[in-house]
Amino acid sequence: MLYVISHLKKVFDNRTVLDIPFLEIESGIIYALLGSNGAGKTTLLNILGFLEPPTQGNILYRSVQVIFSTSHLQNLRRKVVLVDQNPIMFTTSVFKNVEFGLRIRRIPKNERVKIVTEALDMVGMRHFAQAQAQNLSAGETQRVALARGLVVSPQVLLCDEPTSTVDVEHQTMILNILKQITEERKISIVFTTHDGYQAAFLSRHTLSLDHGKPVYTDRDAGLLD
Repeated sequence: MLYVISHLKKVFDNRTVLDIPFLEIESGIIYALLGSNGAGKTTLLNILGFLEPPTQGNILYRSVQVIFSTSHLQNLRRKVVLVDQNPIMFTTSVFKNVEFGLRIRRIPKNERVKIVTEALDMVGMRHFAQAQAQNLSAGETQRVALARGLVVSPQVLLCDEPTSTVDVEHQTMILNILKQITEERKISIVFTTHDGYQAAFLSRHTLSLDHGKPVYTDRDAGLLD
């Protein structure tokens, strides 16, 4: 099992924004977090990405207890990539944006070229490699952000509303890319959405949240009331 979460709560200013009694997430499949604004979807993504701690509760990642301390989280954060709703591009070429994570990992240049080219091919952006990233459309930017995440070979890809700011053509394209990523690279994906059709089309399991609480049970996904 990839994640096992129990008795998870997140509280901001005395307001409970997440209250999930139990959640299991399997490896190598796609999960959708469905809900309106304020439902707690992004907060849960941040916790799954080890970017913020829960107020209470236990999290196991690959059967190991997660401890929210700097030394413990550094290695975990290399295994999980979060793609924001509005990704920020560096003011340079698409290639250099995608290459960045490999450079800081000191991957040799010849390997970087191969890895970046393969990732850009997967998202259909190879012909934009030398374009200035800051000039891309919203849909193109989202595809480059996915490539930037792919090159570091994550175990988990977390996508926050990946199609909310793009046109219909790019929505379909991005959904198909996410499906291809899981099928070909066996990367686990958790994505948030307001769109029930997208959740049904793309995901194996859906967790629907309302004010931070599961509103129905998907027992195959390990969700319990």
